[in-house]
Amino acid sequence: MLRVAIVDDERLARSRLAGAIGTIPEAEVVCEAANGTEAIANIERENPSVVLLDIEMPHGDGFHVAAKILELPELPEIIFVTAFSNYAARAFEHGVTDYLLKPFSRQRLVHALDRAREHIRLKSLDERSTRLQQLVDRLRIEHDQAAPAKALWFRSGADQIRVFPDEIRFARADRDYVEIVTDRQTLHLRHTISALARELGDEKFARIHRSHIVKRSAVRKLISLGHGKYEIQLETGETVPVGAAFRKSLDRG
Repeated sequence: MLRVAIVDDERLARSRLAGAIGTIPEAEVVCEAANGTEAIANIERENPSVVLLDIEMPHGDGFHVAAKILELPELPEIIFVTAFSNYAARAFEHGVTDYLLKPFSRQRLVHALDRAREHIRLKSLDERSTRLQQLVDRLRIEHDQAAPAKALWFRSGADQIRVFPDEIRFARADRDYVEIVTDRQTLHLRHTISALARELGDEKFARIHRSHIVKRSAVRKLISLGHGKYEIQLETGETVPVGAAFRKSLDRG
C-alpha cells in the first residue's frame, strides 16, 4: 500500500488530489499539509511512502521541504506537483521520482505513483538519498535562475504600489519624483532615480543618464546625434537621452 502525503497551499488542489488517489487501488492519503512547516511535521509523524509536493508555498517552499526529508531515517519518494513548467521538468526524465504539471489527468497521476512504487521496490536507501539530493540541487539551481525578479513596492499617498521589474521599460527623474513607464501604465511616484537604479541593478537595466534608466532588452538602437551625443530608441519608438558620463553603461548589456 502506498501511503501518500499531499502538500499544497491550495485547499481545492489538495481536495482534488485526495479524491483522485481515493480511486487508485493500493494507495491511500495519510496526511495533508498547506505549507512547508506543516509538511515537515506531518511527514515526520506519518512516515508516508510517497509525497506529492508543491513547489511554490509559504513557510518553506518545496525545495526546503525536500531538503528536510533527506534528513529522515526512511526516505519517501517525492513527486513534484506544480503549475509552472519552468522548474526543470527535464530533470525527471532520468528515472528520478516524477514531475506533475497542473492540470494533469488521473492516468498521469497513476503513472507517477507506479514509478514511485517501482523506485521503492528497487532502490536502496543510499541510492534513493543520493538521487533525491541530486534532484533537489538541480531543481534549486534552475528554480533560482527561472524565478521572476521580486516586486518593488512604492508608496503613493497612503497606498502601496507593486511594480515588477520586468514590466518596466524605462524610468526618468522628475524633481523629487520618478516617472516609471511600464507596459501597462505610467506611474508618478515619490522616489529617487538613484535609489531606483540600485534596486533594479545593472544586469537587466542601464543607468544611461543622470535622470534616466532603461531596460536593456527594450533598446532597439543607439542613435548618434553628432558631436559625441547619443539617444536611445526603444522598441516602442520612444527615445531616451544618453548622458556622456553614462554611455559605457550600455556596453555591459
